[in-house]
Amino acid sequence: MKQLGSFALVLFLACNASAQKADTIVTMRGKIIGTVKEITPDLVSYSTPNETVVYKIEKGAIAKICFGSGRVETFSELKSLANLDGAFDWKKVDVAMTEHETSGLYKIDLVSTKATGTTVYSSVTKVQDRATNKLKMATALLGGNLVYIKNEAIEGNIRSRNGGRTARTQIFGTAYCSQLLDDMEFKRVMDGGNEYTMASQIALRNNDADINNISTFNEPVKIDSYRVEKGFIYLTLTIGRRKMNIDYRVINFKDNKIIVAYKEGTGYYNLLLMKR
Repeated sequence: MKQLGSFALVLFLACNASAQKADTIVTMRGKIIGTVKEITPDLVSYSTPNETVVYKIEKGAIAKICFGSGRVETFSELKSLANLDGAFDWKKVDVAMTEHETSGLYKIDLVSTKATGTTVYSSVTKVQDRATNKLKMATALLGGNLVYIKNEAIEGNIRSRNGGRTARTQIFGTAYCSQLLDDMEFKRVMDGGNEYTMASQIALRNNDADINNISTFNEPVKIDSYRVEKGFIYLTLTIGRRKMNIDYRVINFKDNKIIVAYKEGTGYYNLLLMKR
């Protein structure tokens, strides 16, 4: 009888532990451990351990929920995005055609590009492809690895006795990235000094067909200040003796170098800064 009572106690404790096992919500940004409260067509409500506050997350940002019971409910496959080794790696930038595909990513900035045919017999498809490639280049220059195309204007060739007009495409989109830089690590780098040299500049301007190396400057650069805003790191710089009125956003850094991105007019730029 005593053995039966002990077995019942163990069974009760095992069932109770199972009942209290947390749920795991898997998103692009990581895993959320807690208890799922409600699933609606658009949102999932949950609470975290030892809290009564109920949080909500968009369903589109969730890949799956692993319930404490062992059941797994899959919502969508997470988009696997490549890590780019600089702007010249732009071919790895992914293109999204629906906003749903950007769930869980970090919005960087708006991007737009255009391409025009060389003659009135130019292929409309090739002109469109060139504009799309330039959009990927612009995204890579801004440190992104996905671009969501929001609007695309395509005009075909017009042939006439007066010369006509060549095909042209203009695309508008938004650049996203899947990871943010470690701002605490950047602070450590800044604690080591703010004196740099501008080693090189690359750009994609309005009429460029590809990313171009503009020049190597070897100008002195002073990082006057930096701030973190929505997870992104922004710098104010003095280049030579010119205090620049531009927000330079850090897209990569190491102990001895920093790569910043910025937009100016219709151009997209990167600067490579080397520590002095």
